[in-house]
Amino acid sequence: MAENIKQSDVATRPPVVVVLGHIDHGKTSLLMAIRDFKVLEKESGGITQHVGAYQIEHNNNKITFIDTPGHESFSAIRSRGSKLADIAVLVIDAAEGIKKQTKEAITHIKSAGILTIVAFNKIDKPGANPEMVKQQLTKEDIWVESFGGKVPSVEISAKTGQGITDLLDMIQLLAEVEELKAEFGVKAEGTIIESYLDPKKGPTSTVLVENGTLRQSDFVGTDSAVGKVKNLGDFLGKEMKEANPSDPAIIIGFENVPAVGEKFHVYSSYDEAKSNMKVRELKTEILEVDPTKKCLNLIIKGDAQGSLEGIGEVLKTLPQENVCVRVLKSEVGDITEADVKMAKTSEAVIIAFRVKKDKVAEITAENNKVKVYDFSIIYELAQKVRELMERKLVKAKERTDLGKIEVLAIFRTEKNRQIVGGNVIEGEVQKGASLEIFRNGEKVGQGRIVELQSNKKDFDVVKKGRESGILYQGSERIKEGDELVVYKEEYIQEEL
Repeated sequence: MAENIKQSDVATRPPVVVVLGHIDHGKTSLLMAIRDFKVLEKESGGITQHVGAYQIEHNNNKITFIDTPGHESFSAIRSRGSKLADIAVLVIDAAEGIKKQTKEAITHIKSAGILTIVAFNKIDKPGANPEMVKQQLTKEDIWVESFGGKVPSVEISAKTGQGITDLLDMIQLLAEVEELKAEFGVKAEGTIIESYLDPKKGPTSTVLVENGTLRQSDFVGTDSAVGKVKNLGDFLGKEMKEANPSDPAIIIGFENVPAVGEKFHVYSSYDEAKSNMKVRELKTEILEVDPTKKCLNLIIKGDAQGSLEGIGEVLKTLPQENVCVRVLKSEVGDITEADVKMAKTSEAVIIAFRVKKDKVAEITAENNKVKVYDFSIIYELAQKVRELMERKLVKAKERTDLGKIEVLAIFRTEKNRQIVGGNVIEGEVQKGASLEIFRNGEKVGQGRIVELQSNKKDFDVVKKGRESGILYQGSERIKEGDELVVYKEEYIQEEL
């Protein structure tokens, strides 16, 4: 093996940026907008798979983005003691404002202690109100510059591209102020940010070099895996001779799949790398939960102990106030018939992380309708578990009163239907809404508005002060002088 250059040069390195925010507020759209504009305009074919990070060039300077769609991935990395990112971009929908996951993201950012830029996204939407969101942020102790604080903010639209250049300029400005430095030329060290088992290439890991220079043929090691760099590629899959500080790189050559979030180091020999591995017991912690809570039961099978540890860390970060995660079994190895039978009796789902199921297990799972979910990327696993937890939540029925009608006349009566006329005395009346019939102050029945008219013309809504004719459907007969209370009911999905 060629020796690493002994003499090191301390030099400026590119900033590393993580984008966080509520699941529907456009963080993934923003990453795609930046990537598509800055990378794919120059490269045919583009990025063919999720690699965990990519790098762009802006004003002749590089910026590295860590692509972590779930907060869980970022948290799993942070939990292993890695700061990793220099700057966090907090994406907030300028019309919707702060949500529960926004608060989770703020907690992660504060815990990591990194610089923050607030990106008010979807600024092109009607109802966008960044000033309202800025006020909400003060309650989270985030004070943007226009409110007298030190946190810069940018108004953007990932959809139209508005403000993207301003955001990139702001990232580079913060990087210049921070004077980010690293050693070049020494033995490399960094963090595993994505890792999976490629059926053709074997263990494949995306790493972020934090210090030093990584080269082909280097001996690399983490707490759970060692190997020799057989192939070194950039985020587009192109072969590269070396990767420097803040560069994302794809390593092929680990003997087994290292866990996401582990630190990697370059060593002088394979034996030295091997000797620095940490001995681990072939069992992992089972999450303890309150037996009285509504829970999602899981059986987890993984390709390596490091993977199981990473999954365990991810599951701990999921919100569990309303639904908890109960891990009944977590072990290395392929899925067996015994795993499926255990899942059947315990009403659990099986999470398979880079492992297979034998033929008997496959048939048994199909016959017993046991769900088996296969994953090779940790953030996708986290998103699916979150989705399965949300399915456990009860959809609450929420009622909204719309208005009242004073019944003045009955025009036609049929079985379960009537055409009646009245005056809208409060609020408004909507076609398709429900109604309750009140007679002398007491409720006597209920039904639904099938059709709605005013001045013999069809309407969807008739407001206060106008007369209205309605086609009512219900078993109770409406009489002159009755008061109709109009309302609508919606099922609201409770959040984790």
